[in-house]
Amino acid sequence: MVKQQLPLSMQDNTPTQSEELKNPVKSDPRAIGRIICGRYKILHVLGSGGFSDTYIAEELQFPNKSKCVVKQLKLNNLTQEGLELIKCLFNLEAQTLKKLGQHPQIPKLLGYFAAGAEFYLMQEYIDGHSLSQEIPLGRAITEKAVINILHDILQILVFVHENRIIHRDIKPSNIIRRHSDRKLVLIDFGAVKEVSSQQLENSEQSAFTIGIGTRGYAPDEQYFGRSHYNSDIYAVGMMGIKALTGIAPHELAKGSNGEVQWTDLALVSQPFQAILTQMVLNDARERYQTASEVLADLEQLIAAEYSSSFAELMTWEVGGIEDFDAERSILENTDVTHLNSDTSVDLYKLTPS
Repeated sequence: MVKQQLPLSMQDNTPTQSEELKNPVKSDPRAIGRIICGRYKILHVLGSGGFSDTYIAEELQFPNKSKCVVKQLKLNNLTQEGLELIKCLFNLEAQTLKKLGQHPQIPKLLGYFAAGAEFYLMQEYIDGHSLSQEIPLGRAITEKAVINILHDILQILVFVHENRIIHRDIKPSNIIRRHSDRKLVLIDFGAVKEVSSQQLENSEQSAFTIGIGTRGYAPDEQYFGRSHYNSDIYAVGMMGIKALTGIAPHELAKGSNGEVQWTDLALVSQPFQAILTQMVLNDARERYQTASEVLADLEQLIAAEYSSSFAELMTWEVGGIEDFDAERSILENTDVTHLNSDTSVDLYKLTPS
Protein backbone atom coordinates (compact mmCIF):
# COMPACT_ATOMS: atom_id res chain seq x y z
CA MET A 1 0.00 0.00 0.00
CA VAL A 2 1.43 3.38 -1.01
CA LYS A 3 1.83 5.86 1.81
CA GLN A 4 0.61 9.42 1.35
CA GLN A 5 2.74 12.01 3.11
CA LEU A 6 2.06 15.69 3.67
CA PRO A 7 5.26 17.70 4.27
CA LEU A 8 5.76 19.91 7.28
CA SER A 9 5.38 22.96 5.07
CA MET A 10 1.69 22.05 4.66
CA GLN A 11 0.92 22.27 8.36
CA ASP A 12 -1.94 24.43 9.62
CA ASN A 13 -0.35 27.60 11.01
CA THR A 14 -3.51 29.07 12.53
CA PRO A 15 -2.55 31.41 15.43
CA THR A 16 -3.61 30.32 18.91
CA GLN A 17 -6.50 31.86 20.77
CA SER A 18 -4.06 33.57 23.11
CA GLU A 19 -2.97 35.89 20.32
CA GLU A 20 -6.53 36.94 19.71
CA LEU A 21 -7.79 40.51 19.68
CA LYS A 22 -4.42 42.29 19.59
CA ASN A 23 -3.62 41.46 15.97
CA PRO A 24 -6.81 40.84 14.01
CA VAL A 25 -6.32 38.49 11.08
CA LYS A 26 -7.42 39.62 7.63
CA SER A 27 -10.38 37.47 6.73
CA ASP A 28 -13.81 37.71 5.21
CA PRO A 29 -15.46 40.62 7.12
CA ARG A 30 -18.80 38.90 6.60
CA ALA A 31 -17.73 36.28 9.15
CA ILE A 32 -18.05 38.75 12.05
CA GLY A 33 -21.54 38.61 13.48
CA ARG A 34 -22.43 35.42 11.63
CA ILE A 35 -24.44 32.96 13.71
CA ILE A 36 -23.54 29.29 13.35
CA CYS A 37 -26.24 26.68 13.84
CA GLY A 38 -28.44 29.30 15.51
CA ARG A 39 -26.24 29.12 18.59
CA TYR A 40 -22.73 30.55 18.17
CA LYS A 41 -22.19 34.21 17.19
CA ILE A 42 -18.75 35.00 15.78
CA LEU A 43 -17.08 37.93 17.56
CA HIS A 44 -13.51 37.92 16.29
CA VAL A 45 -11.28 36.08 13.85
CA LEU A 46 -8.37 34.32 15.54
CA GLY A 47 -6.66 33.05 12.44
CA SER A 48 -6.86 31.48 9.05
CA GLY A 49 -4.66 28.49 8.25
CA GLY A 50 -4.26 25.98 5.50
CA PHE A 51 -6.97 23.64 6.75
CA SER A 52 -9.22 25.74 8.99
CA ASP A 53 -10.44 29.14 10.14
CA THR A 54 -10.64 29.82 13.87
CA TYR A 55 -12.93 32.28 15.64
CA ILE A 56 -13.88 33.60 19.06
CA ALA A 57 -17.64 33.23 19.44
CA GLU A 58 -20.25 33.65 22.13
CA GLU A 59 -22.74 31.00 23.14
CA LEU A 60 -26.15 32.61 22.60
CA GLN A 61 -28.10 29.94 24.46
CA PHE A 62 -26.27 30.59 27.72
CA PRO A 63 -27.54 33.49 29.90
CA ASN A 64 -24.04 34.93 30.34
CA LYS A 65 -23.19 34.42 26.63
CA SER A 66 -19.88 32.79 27.53
CA LYS A 67 -17.06 32.75 24.98
CA CYS A 68 -15.78 29.71 23.15
CA VAL A 69 -13.40 28.91 20.30
CA VAL A 70 -14.91 27.77 17.00
CA LYS A 71 -12.78 26.01 14.38
CA GLN A 72 -14.27 25.71 10.89
CA LEU A 73 -12.80 23.12 8.56
CA LYS A 74 -11.88 24.46 5.09
CA LEU A 75 -12.57 21.98 2.31
CA ASN A 76 -11.94 24.12 -0.76
CA ASN A 77 -9.62 23.07 -3.61
CA LEU A 78 -8.90 19.61 -2.23
CA THR A 79 -8.78 16.32 -4.06
CA GLN A 80 -11.14 13.63 -2.82
CA GLU A 81 -8.19 11.87 -1.20
CA GLY A 82 -7.08 15.07 0.52
CA LEU A 83 -10.64 15.81 1.58
CA GLU A 84 -11.01 12.47 3.30
CA LEU A 85 -7.65 12.89 5.02
CA ILE A 86 -8.49 16.34 6.41
CA LYS A 87 -11.91 15.17 7.57
CA CYS A 88 -10.17 12.31 9.34
CA LEU A 89 -7.79 14.70 11.11
CA PHE A 90 -10.67 16.97 12.09
CA ASN A 91 -12.71 14.13 13.56
CA LEU A 92 -9.63 12.85 15.35
CA GLU A 93 -9.09 16.27 16.95
CA ALA A 94 -12.68 16.29 18.19
CA GLN A 95 -12.43 12.78 19.62
CA THR A 96 -9.09 13.65 21.21
CA LEU A 97 -10.47 16.73 22.96
CA LYS A 98 -13.45 14.68 24.11
CA LYS A 99 -11.09 12.15 25.64
CA LEU A 100 -8.48 14.53 27.05
CA GLY A 101 -10.65 17.50 28.04
CA GLN A 102 -11.18 16.01 31.49
CA HIS A 103 -7.66 17.20 32.36
CA PRO A 104 -7.76 20.68 33.94
CA GLN A 105 -4.93 21.89 31.68
CA ILE A 106 -6.46 20.83 28.35
CA PRO A 107 -9.43 22.70 26.77
CA LYS A 108 -12.78 20.97 27.03
CA LEU A 109 -14.68 19.97 23.91
CA LEU A 110 -18.05 21.73 23.83
CA GLY A 111 -19.31 20.10 20.65
CA TYR A 112 -18.74 19.45 16.96
CA PHE A 113 -21.07 19.05 14.02
CA ALA A 114 -21.47 19.24 10.26
CA ALA A 115 -23.73 21.80 8.62
CA GLY A 116 -24.06 20.88 4.98
CA ALA A 117 -20.55 20.75 3.56
CA GLU A 118 -19.09 22.69 6.51
CA PHE A 119 -17.59 21.15 9.65
CA TYR A 120 -17.31 22.95 12.99
CA LEU A 121 -15.61 22.21 16.30
CA MET A 122 -16.33 24.19 19.48
CA GLN A 123 -13.99 24.15 22.45
CA GLU A 124 -13.41 25.92 25.75
CA TYR A 125 -11.96 29.42 25.53
CA ILE A 126 -8.84 29.87 27.68
CA ASP A 127 -8.31 33.40 28.95
CA GLY A 128 -4.55 33.79 29.02
CA HIS A 129 -1.42 34.58 27.05
CA SER A 130 0.82 32.51 24.83
CA LEU A 131 3.97 31.07 26.35
CA SER A 132 5.76 32.75 23.43
CA GLN A 133 5.45 35.98 25.40
CA GLU A 134 7.41 34.48 28.29
CA ILE A 135 10.21 33.03 26.19
CA PRO A 136 10.68 35.56 23.36
CA LEU A 137 13.42 35.43 20.76
CA GLY A 138 16.58 37.29 21.67
CA ARG A 139 16.15 36.99 25.42
CA ALA A 140 17.21 34.11 27.66
CA ILE A 141 15.36 33.39 30.89
CA THR A 142 16.69 31.78 34.06
CA GLU A 143 17.22 28.08 34.50
CA LYS A 144 14.81 27.99 37.44
CA ALA A 145 12.05 29.57 35.35
CA VAL A 146 12.66 27.05 32.56
CA ILE A 147 12.51 24.14 35.02
CA ASN A 148 9.16 25.39 36.29
CA ILE A 149 7.78 25.61 32.74
CA LEU A 150 9.00 22.15 31.71
CA HIS A 151 7.72 20.58 34.91
CA ASP A 152 4.21 21.90 34.29
CA ILE A 153 4.19 20.83 30.62
CA LEU A 154 5.56 17.34 31.33
CA GLN A 155 2.81 16.64 33.84
CA ILE A 156 0.23 17.34 31.12
CA LEU A 157 2.21 15.23 28.66
CA VAL A 158 2.19 12.21 30.98
CA PHE A 159 -1.62 12.31 30.91
CA VAL A 160 -1.75 12.77 27.13
CA HIS A 161 0.57 9.83 26.48
CA GLU A 162 -1.25 7.63 28.99
CA ASN A 163 -4.26 8.09 26.72
CA ARG A 164 -2.18 6.89 23.74
CA ILE A 165 -2.10 10.30 22.08
CA ILE A 166 0.94 11.95 20.50
CA HIS A 167 0.43 15.73 20.19
CA ARG A 168 3.03 16.26 17.42
CA ASP A 169 3.03 20.07 17.50
CA ILE A 170 4.18 21.17 20.95
CA LYS A 171 5.65 24.67 20.79
CA PRO A 172 5.34 27.91 22.81
CA SER A 173 2.42 29.27 20.75
CA ASN A 174 0.43 26.09 21.50
CA ILE A 175 0.73 26.60 25.24
CA ILE A 176 -1.28 29.22 27.13
CA ARG A 177 -0.60 30.63 30.57
CA ARG A 178 -4.10 30.77 32.04
CA HIS A 179 -4.62 34.04 33.88
CA SER A 180 -6.98 32.70 36.54
CA ASP A 181 -4.50 30.29 38.16
CA ARG A 182 -1.23 30.82 36.21
CA LYS A 183 -1.26 27.18 35.07
CA LEU A 184 -0.07 26.20 31.61
CA VAL A 185 -2.70 24.83 29.20
CA LEU A 186 -1.81 22.69 26.18
CA ILE A 187 -3.92 23.53 23.11
CA ASP A 188 -4.26 22.78 19.38
CA PHE A 189 -4.72 19.03 19.05
CA GLY A 190 -5.22 19.29 15.30
CA ALA A 191 -2.02 17.36 14.54
CA VAL A 192 -2.44 14.50 17.00
CA LYS A 193 -1.78 10.88 16.30
CA GLU A 194 -3.68 8.23 18.21
CA VAL A 195 -1.74 5.05 18.88
CA SER A 196 -4.04 2.01 18.88
CA SER A 197 -3.29 -1.26 20.61
CA GLN A 198 -2.79 -2.86 17.21
CA GLN A 199 -0.24 -0.20 16.23
CA LEU A 200 1.64 -0.79 19.46
CA GLU A 201 1.93 -4.47 18.57
CA ASN A 202 2.41 -4.07 14.82
CA SER A 203 5.12 -1.85 13.36
CA GLU A 204 3.40 -1.51 9.97
CA GLN A 205 2.36 2.03 9.09
CA SER A 206 -1.20 2.97 8.19
CA ALA A 207 -2.13 3.99 4.65
CA PHE A 208 -1.79 7.69 5.42
CA THR A 209 1.39 8.90 7.07
CA ILE A 210 1.38 12.61 7.85
CA GLY A 211 4.63 14.49 8.35
CA ILE A 212 3.35 17.36 10.46
CA GLY A 213 4.77 19.66 13.10
CA THR A 214 6.87 22.82 13.34
CA ARG A 215 10.40 23.20 12.05
CA GLY A 216 12.94 23.15 14.86
CA TYR A 217 10.54 21.55 17.35
CA ALA A 218 9.81 18.41 15.32
CA PRO A 219 12.50 15.68 15.44
CA ASP A 220 13.78 14.04 12.28
CA GLU A 221 11.56 10.96 12.54
CA GLN A 222 8.48 13.17 12.52
CA TYR A 223 9.40 14.55 9.09
CA PHE A 224 8.84 11.06 7.73
CA GLY A 225 5.59 10.44 9.55
CA ARG A 226 7.13 8.10 12.13
CA SER A 227 6.19 9.92 15.33
CA HIS A 228 6.81 8.34 18.72
CA TYR A 229 5.77 9.41 22.20
CA ASN A 230 9.26 10.80 22.70
CA SER A 231 8.84 12.98 19.60
CA ASP A 232 6.78 15.18 21.95
CA ILE A 233 9.59 15.00 24.52
CA TYR A 234 12.00 16.32 21.86
CA ALA A 235 9.70 19.30 21.26
CA VAL A 236 9.49 20.11 24.99
CA GLY A 237 13.29 19.88 25.25
CA MET A 238 13.72 22.28 22.32
CA MET A 239 11.37 24.70 24.06
CA GLY A 240 13.63 24.58 27.10
CA ILE A 241 16.71 25.21 24.96
CA LYS A 242 15.02 28.13 23.20
CA ALA A 243 14.13 29.61 26.60
CA LEU A 244 17.72 29.29 27.87
CA THR A 245 19.38 30.64 24.72
CA GLY A 246 16.82 33.03 23.26
CA ILE A 247 17.48 31.42 19.86
CA ALA A 248 14.83 29.88 17.61
CA PRO A 249 15.30 26.08 17.49
CA HIS A 250 15.60 25.92 13.69
CA GLU A 251 18.46 28.44 13.83
CA LEU A 252 20.62 26.29 16.11
CA ALA A 253 23.45 24.45 14.39
CA LYS A 254 23.68 20.67 14.35
CA GLY A 255 26.86 18.62 14.51
CA SER A 256 27.90 15.92 12.07
CA ASN A 257 26.09 13.42 14.31
CA GLY A 258 22.85 15.36 13.97
CA GLU A 259 22.85 16.61 17.56
CA VAL A 260 21.80 20.17 18.39
CA GLN A 261 24.77 22.38 19.36
CA TRP A 262 23.48 24.59 22.17
CA THR A 263 25.35 24.08 25.45
CA ASP A 264 27.90 26.86 24.81
CA LEU A 265 25.09 29.33 24.21
CA ALA A 266 23.32 29.03 27.57
CA LEU A 267 23.96 29.62 31.24
CA VAL A 268 22.85 26.27 32.61
CA SER A 269 23.85 23.81 35.33
CA GLN A 270 25.39 20.49 34.34
CA PRO A 271 22.51 18.37 35.73
CA PHE A 272 19.82 20.32 33.85
CA GLN A 273 22.01 20.39 30.72
CA ALA A 274 22.19 16.59 30.86
CA ILE A 275 18.39 16.29 31.10
CA LEU A 276 17.79 18.62 28.15
CA THR A 277 20.47 16.91 26.08
CA GLN A 278 18.85 13.51 26.54
CA MET A 279 15.45 14.98 25.68
CA VAL A 280 16.65 16.19 22.27
CA LEU A 281 18.93 13.37 21.13
CA ASN A 282 18.63 12.83 17.39
CA ASP A 283 18.22 9.06 17.74
CA ALA A 284 14.78 8.42 19.23
CA ARG A 285 16.04 5.12 20.68
CA GLU A 286 18.60 6.98 22.81
CA ARG A 287 16.20 9.74 23.86
CA TYR A 288 14.05 9.56 27.01
CA GLN A 289 11.30 7.07 26.20
CA THR A 290 8.53 8.47 28.41
CA ALA A 291 7.53 11.81 29.87
CA SER A 292 7.42 10.14 33.29
CA GLU A 293 11.15 9.37 33.05
CA VAL A 294 11.95 13.01 32.30
CA LEU A 295 9.67 14.18 35.09
CA ALA A 296 11.38 11.87 37.59
CA ASP A 297 14.84 13.24 36.72
CA LEU A 298 13.54 16.80 36.80
CA GLU A 299 11.95 16.31 40.22
CA GLN A 300 15.19 14.79 41.49
CA LEU A 301 16.95 17.95 40.34
CA ILE A 302 14.31 20.10 42.06
CA ALA A 303 14.75 18.09 45.26
CA ALA A 304 18.51 18.67 45.09
CA GLU A 305 17.89 22.42 44.71
CA TYR A 306 15.76 22.45 47.86
CA SER A 307 18.36 20.42 49.71
CA SER A 308 21.06 22.85 48.63
CA SER A 309 18.93 25.80 49.74
CA PHE A 310 18.53 24.19 53.16
CA ALA A 311 22.29 23.69 53.45
CA GLU A 312 22.83 27.36 52.64
CA LEU A 313 20.23 28.36 55.19
CA MET A 314 22.15 26.46 57.89
CA THR A 315 25.08 28.83 57.38
CA TRP A 316 23.09 32.08 57.40
CA GLU A 317 23.48 34.56 60.24
CA VAL A 318 19.94 35.15 61.45
CA GLY A 319 18.59 37.71 63.85
CA GLY A 320 17.28 35.16 66.31
CA ILE A 321 16.65 31.47 66.86
CA GLU A 322 12.89 31.89 66.21
CA ASP A 323 13.54 33.21 62.68
CA PHE A 324 15.93 30.36 61.97
CA ASP A 325 13.52 27.73 63.24
CA ALA A 326 10.71 29.17 61.14
CA GLU A 327 12.80 29.07 57.96
CA ARG A 328 14.05 25.58 58.74
CA SER A 329 10.51 24.37 59.37
CA ILE A 330 9.44 25.58 55.92
CA LEU A 331 12.30 23.77 54.22
CA GLU A 332 12.00 20.55 56.18
CA ASN A 333 8.24 20.31 55.60
CA THR A 334 8.37 20.95 51.87
CA ASP A 335 7.67 17.68 50.11
CA VAL A 336 9.36 17.64 46.71
CA THR A 337 9.34 13.89 46.18
CA HIS A 338 5.61 13.56 45.55
CA LEU A 339 4.85 16.45 43.22
CA ASN A 340 1.60 16.22 41.29
CA SER A 341 -0.49 18.28 38.89
CA ASP A 342 -1.81 20.42 41.75
CA THR A 343 1.68 21.38 42.88
CA SER A 344 3.09 24.68 41.71
CA VAL A 345 6.85 24.36 41.72
CA ASP A 346 8.54 27.71 42.20
CA LEU A 347 12.19 27.49 43.10
CA TYR A 348 12.15 31.10 44.24
CA LYS A 349 9.54 30.40 46.89
CA LEU A 350 9.41 27.77 49.60
CA THR A 351 5.87 26.72 50.46
CA PRO A 352 5.11 24.19 53.21
CA SER A 353 3.33 21.05 52.06
